[in-house]
Amino acid sequence: MLDLMRRHASSWIIKVALGGIIVVFVFFFGWSGPGDKSRNYAAKVNDTVISYDHFARIYDATLKKMELRFGGSVPSEFMDRVNLKKVVIQGMVNQTLLLQEAKKLGLFVDDSELVRDIRTDPSFQRDGRFDEMLYRAYVSNIKMSPTTFEEARKQELLERQMVRLLTDSVKTDPQEVKQLWHFQNDKVALSVLLIHPEPITEPIDSKELETFYKENEAKYEFPPSLNMEYAVFSWHDLIKNMSVSEEEAKSYYNNHPKEFTEPERVHARQILFKLPEDATPEVIEQVRKRAEFTKNAIEGGQNFADVAKSESQDDATADKGGDLGFFSRGTVNRDLEKVAFALEPGKVSDPIKTEQGFHLLMVDEKKPETVIDFALAKEKIEHKLIEDKARKKISSDADNFYEQVYRSEDLEGTAKQFGFDVRKAEFVSRAGGIPDLTSDPKVMEEAFSLRSGEISRLLRVGDKYLVIKLLAKNKERIPPLDEIRKTVEQDYLKRQAANAARKKAEEILKALKAKPEDADAIAASYGLKWDQLDSISRTAGFVAKLGGGQEVNEMLTSLSKENPLYPTPLTTAEGIAIVRLTDVVQGSDEQYAKEAEAFEKWILEVRKTEFLKGWLKLMEDKAKIDISEKL
Repeated sequence: MLDLMRRHASSWIIKVALGGIIVVFVFFFGWSGPGDKSRNYAAKVNDTVISYDHFARIYDATLKKMELRFGGSVPSEFMDRVNLKKVVIQGMVNQTLLLQEAKKLGLFVDDSELVRDIRTDPSFQRDGRFDEMLYRAYVSNIKMSPTTFEEARKQELLERQMVRLLTDSVKTDPQEVKQLWHFQNDKVALSVLLIHPEPITEPIDSKELETFYKENEAKYEFPPSLNMEYAVFSWHDLIKNMSVSEEEAKSYYNNHPKEFTEPERVHARQILFKLPEDATPEVIEQVRKRAEFTKNAIEGGQNFADVAKSESQDDATADKGGDLGFFSRGTVNRDLEKVAFALEPGKVSDPIKTEQGFHLLMVDEKKPETVIDFALAKEKIEHKLIEDKARKKISSDADNFYEQVYRSEDLEGTAKQFGFDVRKAEFVSRAGGIPDLTSDPKVMEEAFSLRSGEISRLLRVGDKYLVIKLLAKNKERIPPLDEIRKTVEQDYLKRQAANAARKKAEEILKALKAKPEDADAIAASYGLKWDQLDSISRTAGFVAKLGGGQEVNEMLTSLSKENPLYPTPLTTAEGIAIVRLTDVVQGSDEQYAKEAEAFEKWILEVRKTEFLKGWLKLMEDKAKIDISEKL
């Protein structure tokens, strides 16, 4: 089990452990039924056919759940990594294998067990009791008849029964649980020796460079690309030809008085005396008296701002002499607002009690409600009205423009008529996108689907419209060395420098293995110094100065007091690193005692999951399984 934890130190297993989430054994997708002879299948498992239609329903439902989790569309890079179709069909195959084995063993679910399961499901209960109307409403909402739903529920119960039969015998060992807990909760202190690659000053050997290029030419392949011309435009392009009459501006001004009215405002200062959350009546009275005493001192001649700096407990305003700035009604606490707007400038308020404590206010200045003159508001109104006109007009202009382009196939000429810019771009790749515009996958898919000379659909990119005309398609190619010689030379020199740094690291490692007690002296003999890092968990996944990845995980999980030196140099962003363990900070027995029960349950779930996966793999190997080429 410890080996399992080490091998998957940054995988889902550890992530689940860190999140305290219990691993689920298998997805229950619903039964597709044996003996379906349709050619339209997703998979065949022995004598059971999983229809493609059934797979599609499950796939769509699973995707919908993921979209809800992401709050919208699922990121494409996540979908590529997950391979959802494979996950869903594998879950359905697993389910089928479980049900087939349950049938062989003579397992079954009788009606009384089904009734008990449904009647005790909280989803169908109201006030702790089964509610038939609630049950029927649920079945209706998922577009199933009670008979169909209950048959599917029976199969789910049968699957659970089969899983329990397989995994109930799986146990944990208390010593192993404690060892695994420490593996996850102990922290390791690491010391790092970083060897920076040094610039290569020797001339480049042309034959070696050619060999390097041939070995790595796939890295320099130019992907398929497009040469195109495209028109991109938005409502901004229409503004230059638009105007607003003074009558229109005045009409807007008269019809929207609130937009041009500045409300009454007060410039005030405060001194706050905070109250503890659990303040007793006695404490509250003491704080109020302190506020009252301070008010009297200010009225006796002390400067409000100076007193605020020394006495106020409001972190936001104390250093500024309690200055709250100008504020209008509805922007501060109502009790403070009421007093501030009633208080005469220069006067100090009585203590005002709020949830924070007691406040003293003083008004510096008041500004009455004012109406902005039309002459001052005119320019702002004109900008707004022109923008509104342009936004309304661009939609119809875009449709008219596209219709003319589509009929004439003359993108440049039509754009000139409408006053839109036409740009040209060469070697546009899917990943690189259209220069200074977009690499949106949907736009790039449209562009790459075009034939030479063909016009795209009218596309939207944010608030811009885009029309593409494909000029030529460029196939992927590996350029000759001379075309990209400078880039290749830079990469070659980087590799040579990295190789030299690695060779030096290996020399140092050899010396350290021979005399580990002389670690500091050995580092100094190479002009280097060990860098002590902060203690981290073995399951951290990322280490300062080292980064993350499989090598780092392997290092974190393999170092021990018996073997403190990692035997292999690590490649990092800054160079080549040698790592050694300097200490292990153990989790406390008290903490283990608090977490042991929950941790043991998690370990048991992991063990059961691993056992079930192993059993399913064994059954897969024995079964006759045919996955459709569509998937």
